[in-house]
Amino acid sequence: MKNDKLKMKDVITLSIFNIAMIVIMLATKMCTMMLTTPAFDYLFYVGIMGLLCGPIFVAMSNKVAKRGTYLITGIFGGLFITVMGSPWFLPVMIVVGIICEIIMIGENTYRNPKRNGITYSIYWALYALGSAIPMFFFKEQYLNSLKASYSDEGIKTLVRFYGSWDMLLLITVITITLSIIGFIVGQKLLKKHIKKAKLI
Repeated sequence: MKNDKLKMKDVITLSIFNIAMIVIMLATKMCTMMLTTPAFDYLFYVGIMGLLCGPIFVAMSNKVAKRGTYLITGIFGGLFITVMGSPWFLPVMIVVGIICEIIMIGENTYRNPKRNGITYSIYWALYALGSAIPMFFFKEQYLNSLKASYSDEGIKTLVRFYGSWDMLLLITVITITLSIIGFIVGQKLLKKHIKKAKLI
């Protein structure tokens, strides 16, 4: 049977790729916050992350191609948001990583573009929806914690986008669409350049 367990070199590889994705995620969030309206930021920033991280994730998941890839990616994503000031997001992303690992059960699924692409879009959709968890489970406490850094108008905008199901549905659709595009671009780069260069 093929050894499907992560080795130390795999963990190091995943860490390097995930650090690169975190740099992209941080740059994306900073740009959407500073250069766009709050509405655009809330609607698109996670989807743009999925779009831009797509090629990196495709290369990473095809290079390692072992169970645990999504879980470790989820842990890094959770740590990123923890550093940004929301430690509750780490356990959310661990659960997201586990859900994605369950979806990827099977042989050689990480090198199956269809299965991996679907799971990749689900990963980012759950990432986006995870941001809304405080609005439904500890809304008052969460909003009170934001009063020092958010204006009243800013809090109202946040509640509008992350506290209503219609906006969450729109955010999810946008996120899935952009992440799929990012994954497809990554697959094309993998076939045309990365494999030819024998990097994987």
